[in-house]
Amino acid sequence: MDGILIDSENLWQEGERDLFAEFGIELTDRMLARTRGLRTAEMVHHWAGQFGIDPALHGSLIQRYDTRMVELIKSSVPLMEGAREAVRFFRDRGLPVALASCSAEDHIDAAMNRYGMMEDFDAVVSAANGMPGKPHPEVYLRTAEKLGVPPESCLAIEDTFYGVISARAARMRVVAMPDPGEYDQPRFAAADMKIRSLAEINEALLAEMEKL
Repeated sequence: MDGILIDSENLWQEGERDLFAEFGIELTDRMLARTRGLRTAEMVHHWAGQFGIDPALHGSLIQRYDTRMVELIKSSVPLMEGAREAVRFFRDRGLPVALASCSAEDHIDAAMNRYGMMEDFDAVVSAANGMPGKPHPEVYLRTAEKLGVPPESCLAIEDTFYGVISARAARMRVVAMPDPGEYDQPRFAAADMKIRSLAEINEALLAEMEKL
């Protein structure tokens, strides 16, 4: 969802910076790249552990961060270019479409209901519900199971390196759509194909993926 369907990465990073600035911790862009794509709990535990924040505070930090993000998503987050059209492209061809995200259900509901897209998905799976986060493949394996489709017959579209590795570990084909600042990073060669925007999804791209 984040970075693919909704343009939320700046909001997540802004919230992350503000949360830890209260402890006198300044998170740089380079540092924030390390936690991109992690679940909230994983992100909080990462920085709190690194900077020695009392573990008793972790739960309240997670809750505050998630609550603020729901409010921001409901009021501020825009759709990514081509998001509606890409979902409709696959649905119009009779293909099942799912949303597999590390975001909490509250975040998913806030974003998809904001744009009336929840009914566009045959399955919605949140890794925040007791699953290991990406790069572990479980969220993708569970999603394929809910769709009733073998993982090796699925195509995942991912914006983060952790997400690409997660989908690859689930034996899916992967299109990477990295953040523009990361587009040229060699590590995204782990994906089968790379695009800059969902607007690039068309019959030719689908035919190319089906050959792999």
